[in-house]
Amino acid sequence: MNKYYLLLIAGGMSFGTASIFIKLSGMPPGSLAFLRFFIAGLILGKVDLKKVVRYSPFGLLLAMHMVTFIISVYSTTIIDATVLVSTSPFFVILLSPFLKFKVNLRDIIAVITGFLGVVLMNLPLNPGLLFGNAIAILSAFLIALYTAGLSKVKDEPITLTSSIYISSSIFTLPLFLIQGLGTVTITSVLALLGLIALPTLLGHTSIIVASGKVKPQHIETIGLLEPVVATLLAIPIFGQIPTVFEIFGGMLVILSILIVVTSGEKS
Repeated sequence: MNKYYLLLIAGGMSFGTASIFIKLSGMPPGSLAFLRFFIAGLILGKVDLKKVVRYSPFGLLLAMHMVTFIISVYSTTIIDATVLVSTSPFFVILLSPFLKFKVNLRDIIAVITGFLGVVLMNLPLNPGLLFGNAIAILSAFLIALYTAGLSKVKDEPITLTSSIYISSSIFTLPLFLIQGLGTVTITSVLALLGLIALPTLLGHTSIIVASGKVKPQHIETIGLLEPVVATLLAIPIFGQIPTVFEIFGGMLVILSILIVVTSGEKS
């Protein structure tokens, strides 16, 4: 299997921890978004100020995706937020004619199979709050646009990643200054550190490293691992036993990822 697909699978699994860490932290969207990207960018240690400016459009998209996703987690159920943000592969397919990358029938089958799996995992669907659900869909569109555009960028991965993270932190700084840190506890600090280590340094970094090496629609399809992992984590953390729908839906998601990783096509 292509090493980039392996990296994306690890990253996709790490995304399953994001909504749980966000919920456990209880911190405002501005502080979570700013701190996770600022600290992650510094940890990577290859900050190039010229490239921070050059890649600021990607920093803005990532910042907007992150803030809207955090707002959706707080405004609707974790299930609804996770399911709706997983519509991003459909948006990538829709963007393909404008950004001029190839989409074939196999890609479309993989996206549809994976999304059906995500829907099945969450039957019966909880309508939640309209605002939170709409924000989750907006978040899906933003990350799809980010991933699709990033596939056209050629640069050294760690420098690119660090520059985008620092850029994102700059865009979220005003919101952080307005909202402040919120209530800081041991739980919120540990949740923030988990958010930085797993879905940020592993998850979002895997997207940047694989961009240009893997089709953007494949990247987003592998990202459908997020609700599968979140469901599995809910067993020990919240005592939620998977339903038949969740088990069958999870199998469809895994099938969609197998379709993607066995295609071996580059963008």
